[in-house]
Amino acid sequence: MSLKPGLFTVMLIATGAAVASIASAPITAADPIYPFGGAEPADATIEDLEAQGYTVQINWVTGYPTVPLFECWVDDIHNPNHEPPKPDQLAIVWVDIGCPSNNFD
Repeated sequence: MSLKPGLFTVMLIATGAAVASIASAPITAADPIYPFGGAEPADATIEDLEAQGYTVQINWVTGYPTVPLFECWVDDIHNPNHEPPKPDQLAIVWVDIGCPSNNFD
């Protein structure tokens, strides 16, 4: 089955118009993505949370807190309010962090 030249042209123009309208649609800003444990090193997760307006408290769960945070990982994030921070309101999250042991004995 072959398309007639006129029908093919109409389909091609319609497809092009659909693609152009999708490409020119405005892009909406998404809400900040709440990080989750294990997605990135501990220092990056803490920076992400602080950039979103949270005050971060660290719970040292495993390992030694004497190594740099970029060597550590996030086990869990606890947000007791279960919602994003509001302007002019203190929003604290607790981050459970595990670090490698620096004991080489």
